[in-house]
Amino acid sequence: MIGALPKLLPAFLVTIEVSAISLVLAMLFGLSGGTLRAYLANRNPAVWIMEGYVGIVRCTPIIVQIYAAYLLLPKAGIRLDVFWIGVIALTFNSAGYQIEIARAAIISVDEGQSEAASALGLSRFRTALLVVLPQALRRMIPAITNEMSHLVKASAVLSVITLFELHKAANTLQDTSFKFAELLALQALLYLPLILGVSRFANHLEKNVFGIEGISSANDFR
Repeated sequence: MIGALPKLLPAFLVTIEVSAISLVLAMLFGLSGGTLRAYLANRNPAVWIMEGYVGIVRCTPIIVQIYAAYLLLPKAGIRLDVFWIGVIALTFNSAGYQIEIARAAIISVDEGQSEAASALGLSRFRTALLVVLPQALRRMIPAITNEMSHLVKASAVLSVITLFELHKAANTLQDTSFKFAELLALQALLYLPLILGVSRFANHLEKNVFGIEGISSANDFR
């Protein structure tokens, strides 16, 4: 089993790269989309678009979304390396959940704080930026941690579009070595520190950046 490790490490790095890039992009889209969703009126067409997008993400399996990106992007004239197709698919999926995470965190902040900030002369934009968002970010961390761990594990599904990430590399070795149990165990051992590292990083943010003790659901991975 140890002898297979050098063959899996390059693919493991691909897993880390595709997960990290997708996560950063999904967080940017999710936070901006969730903020807009929380502040825009329900009759705004942008809200309808976001609700439709979130609905598609929630109601379709991620493997369908990955195949859609792989098959439909070339038909639209967008020809990308399979790595970037994977990034687009994972970002599309994760951002849909993070929009809802951000929206829920923002609307959970007591409305009286916004009213007090308005009474002090702060504009709506400055109130959102300086009063609401710092508190909302604190509340997002447990759910974002879960989403981060889900995204890392979901990267294994990219093997269906031939991205040579950890799961695909392990399957290839299984076909030639027939060491199925050993390679499954090795995959688990490689994923484990990655997921635990996400949890530790979130704990560090809560304790040292936001000054909160503990994460309520960091280990409640889906």
